Amino acid sequence: MKDSFSEILCTCIAEKGFEKCREELSRHPFCELRADLCCLTKEETERLATLYPGIIFTFRFSEKDKESALEQYLAAIKNGVRFVDVDISSPKPFLKKIKDTITADGGNTKLILSTHPENTPSLDDMEKTVLLCQKEGASIVKIAPLAQNLEEASRVLRLYHKGFARGSVLAFARGEAGTFTRIACTGLGAPFTYCCSGSPIAPGQLSYEEMSRLLGKAEGIKIGDMDQSSLFSRFSSPAKTQKRVLKEKSVCIPCSKSIVQRALLAAAVCRGQTILRNFEPCQDTKAAIAFIRKCGCVVKTARDGHSAKGEKMLIVRSAGISKWKCFKYADMGESALLSRMALPLAALASNMRNRTAIAVQAVVTGQGSLLERDFSSAIESLKAAGVKCTGTRKMGRVTLPAVISGAAFKKEFTVSGKDSSQIISGLLMVLPLLSHNTRMRVEDAVSIPFIELTVKVLDAFGVTIGMKREGRTLNFEIEGKQAYSPVDMFLEADWSSAANFAVAGTVASAVSGANGHTESFVIRRMSTSTTQADERILDVLRQCGASVSFAKPNIQDFAVVSENRYNTRRSSWHNLFNVELRADKLSSFRFDATDCPDLFPILAALAVSCSGESRIKGLHRLENKESNRGEAILQEFSRMGYELFAEDDCLVVQGHGGQAPYTGQDRIFCSSHNDHRMAMAIIVCALMRNHLGNPASEVFLDDISCIDKSFPTFVERLKMNI
Repeated sequence: MKDSFSEILCTCIAEKGFEKCREELSRHPFCELRADLCCLTKEETERLATLYPGIIFTFRFSEKDKESALEQYLAAIKNGVRFVDVDISSPKPFLKKIKDTITADGGNTKLILSTHPENTPSLDDMEKTVLLCQKEGASIVKIAPLAQNLEEASRVLRLYHKGFARGSVLAFARGEAGTFTRIACTGLGAPFTYCCSGSPIAPGQLSYEEMSRLLGKAEGIKIGDMDQSSLFSRFSSPAKTQKRVLKEKSVCIPCSKSIVQRALLAAAVCRGQTILRNFEPCQDTKAAIAFIRKCGCVVKTARDGHSAKGEKMLIVRSAGISKWKCFKYADMGESALLSRMALPLAALASNMRNRTAIAVQAVVTGQGSLLERDFSSAIESLKAAGVKCTGTRKMGRVTLPAVISGAAFKKEFTVSGKDSSQIISGLLMVLPLLSHNTRMRVEDAVSIPFIELTVKVLDAFGVTIGMKREGRTLNFEIEGKQAYSPVDMFLEADWSSAANFAVAGTVASAVSGANGHTESFVIRRMSTSTTQADERILDVLRQCGASVSFAKPNIQDFAVVSENRYNTRRSSWHNLFNVELRADKLSSFRFDATDCPDLFPILAALAVSCSGESRIKGLHRLENKESNRGEAILQEFSRMGYELFAEDDCLVVQGHGGQAPYTGQDRIFCSSHNDHRMAMAIIVCALMRNHLGNPASEVFLDDISCIDKSFPTFVERLKMNI
């Protein structure tokens, strides 16, 4: 991606023997020669230094080979290597001899003083180490402690925000928890970062090929900025260039995939025809449709009325769960929600097949990142409820595929809800169908609004759930022998998707204010009486200083039904509002996202655009998403030069009104981590970046196809070419 790419990626060479070292040095543009691991003689070191003077020469020594190490350091310096890396704990006479030789040789070789502690020191202690090393004459100070967790790893990156000269500090964390810091540091002023040519020589080190990909050697998709979006370009223009009459700029958001998936499964359970209006597909809903079709349902799309422009709706015809076809293998795509909700339903269907003497095991599986996600807590909850279920053990986790072989559902049981609410939603769909009443206790529940959303959807299908909340403990009293009834449902727009446009529109409004004409942004047809957790984005925006107002949509915004072939009714659209957002300046915020973790990426994009310290609680909820989302946020927003870190289960962002403290990059490469929410948040941040006081830069993203998982028309609705 950059002409200077070869300058920022240093390959560690640790092959034994002169010939192997020479071969590896010739393959990579910038290398560190680990002479202590290569078993070289002084003469071989001299030859390699002469052939490849642009290297870093390093010899980690013990007392027994101290003399050999000094001899080779001096030989490397005299033969003109670019850097020598010496541990700051080396004996003072040893270090003095090296410094004296560098001076005598004309100072052509630069000194790197380094430390590699086996734990992560406090930020103050690391800062003192940098000052000590600089006092000892270091051109670059390298600090690489071993980190055990996300908080320790991000603490190391905070060194870049302590006012040291750009390129004078190289700080990253070793260990698996610190791998992301090796990439993140490149956007914070690190002179370079490390990789390996063969096997890693330090924990958490990645290969040259992997680091090359992550650092963007193959470029990616250029994002551009708001000037190139017809939806947002008017916000960036000075007031004097604005037309006298401005056409209202607004966006309409697709239906909630969380509601659609719940409604599709409920429609498949009940007997009859269900109509779901305001439908728009994405990969996760397509996976749900494929699943219920495999169960024997007929699913069709149609338009309201005769007009080809009528509102799209989904028609589901089912004979009921008791008539589900026998399936041995169900693929859930990459949808964790669908998988966890379908597991209890598959168990109940298996029970029904047992009674008809065609019992078979049902395998529930998925694709891509879903197969890497931990399902251990979901399977434990199923077992606690009486379901016979086994998962696949993989690298210390229990993952899909999972095998369901029936169930003897208990009348009373307790499950943990601390890892996910999705399996609770799946159980709630099944328990009303049992022949007995059930008491279910959920302890340490998270994402409670999503459980309430399930209760609301079930209520629409005629199923009653008794729920009492005591803090984060939920007690359910569920009457058995209930029956699902087919319904006509208007699907609410998705607040998770809307959050991206809410943040983009609010930041754009603040940009227009700086240009002398504060403009509003409108999101149309949103439900403000929803149980969707991510509707709380509006609370955050208010806290930031934004104005949030509501207006009734025009009746013409909705399809007019001149003839209804399905004998259905519609009235729920009267609960919808247009949401108008307006802001002058944005201040920092505090928000607990434990119950709405999907907001984290776009909240990070908002926080960097605010002034002051923002804190977003609930980082522990992000490990088992499409990516390790906590690491992904820290890595990608650090690469864009912003200041953020993890502390006490919080993402802490030091906002500077959208200005990145490190803005020396004219071309920035980011990764989506194959995570739809990360991709959308990066795009929103990149759109506004050049209008928030940063020098002009180009932002590239490795992949945007992952957005299709939840919001296939996201880029289209931005009204720009990406």
